[in-house]
Amino acid sequence: MFNKINVKTFVKRFDYTLLGLVLALTSIGAVALPSVVDTMNSGPSIIKTQMFSIALGLILCIGFSILDYSFLRYWGIAFYIIGILMLIYVIPFGYGRDDPNIGSNSWIRLFGAFSFQPSELMKVAYMMFLPSQFELLKEEFSLKRLIFIAVFGLMPIGLIMLQPDLGTATVFAFSFAVLIFVYGIKYRYLLISIGVLAASLPIAWLFLDDWQKDRIRVFIDPNFDPSGAGYQTSKSIIALGSGGWTGAGLYNGIRTQSNGIPVKESDFIFSAIGEEMGFLGCAAIIILAFAIIIRCIHIASKCSSYYGQYIVAGMAAMIAFHFIENIGMNIELMPVTGIPLPFVSAGGTNMIGSFAMIGIIISASIRRDQVKRL
Repeated sequence: MFNKINVKTFVKRFDYTLLGLVLALTSIGAVALPSVVDTMNSGPSIIKTQMFSIALGLILCIGFSILDYSFLRYWGIAFYIIGILMLIYVIPFGYGRDDPNIGSNSWIRLFGAFSFQPSELMKVAYMMFLPSQFELLKEEFSLKRLIFIAVFGLMPIGLIMLQPDLGTATVFAFSFAVLIFVYGIKYRYLLISIGVLAASLPIAWLFLDDWQKDRIRVFIDPNFDPSGAGYQTSKSIIALGSGGWTGAGLYNGIRTQSNGIPVKESDFIFSAIGEEMGFLGCAAIIILAFAIIIRCIHIASKCSSYYGQYIVAGMAAMIAFHFIENIGMNIELMPVTGIPLPFVSAGGTNMIGSFAMIGIIISASIRRDQVKRL
């Protein structure tokens, strides 16, 4: 079931550029995070978890790059089913909805101290399974399979909305839309899908908590409740504006060190970096993020198999949307949804999942000439 590649070929074709870009971005987060959490009681624990997650994520990244990515098409359905079961379980038995910094039952706690977010692991499983179905649809189109893809593509989105976690649901919806675009679906089906999505928006609105609705209202009207629902973005903008070109320096940001930036270790770490590392620090993050996505698009374009094209494009879309949404909500261009900044924000599950996806993308790059299904 594996397409064997000798060590010489693996070393020669390994995508050092992509891994280097990811490690450079991770380094910025690793340097900034100790300063960002320095005044938090949970700071030492956050740093410890982050370093462990980076190490484990890097191991998984290398491990997945060694494995033939085509192998994942056969295990994708198993991982998908496990992911669906976890998403079902977390709705009644998860935790987080009573936490003002989370607001949704999106976490599972194991063995007392260890916890993880099933939707983050589901992102990887989702992008193992769906590309294989689009590949089969490409080889032989049928309305039955198209409906199958629609049902199983939308099911995780619906379950995540029930938590309710609008931000993560939007990540899945965006990546699903990108897969549809890359596949090249006929316009009439695309228009039907857009119509169904538009019709479902009022229903989705009903599942949102009042604070989530207020965040959307603040995005539409920034002057709506500036001391309440708009508090996070207003503090974020002030911190970014005070950073100037080079920032106040690590451990010297007034708002960062006084905990004036909400969720500064995760959702709004971009603003904290902006205050302490300035425009140059923020620009470095944006340039590296852009370069990572462009590199992924290049890899997708070079893959000879449909599965390779779809899995790389889908995973790149997930990572790209995280960049767009997180940075966008920090500068009031996107609604606040609690989406972390990949490879920078504190968050073990997201860090591990993101590195795993990069490893799969590198595997596809190494085996880009592979055409036949194994």
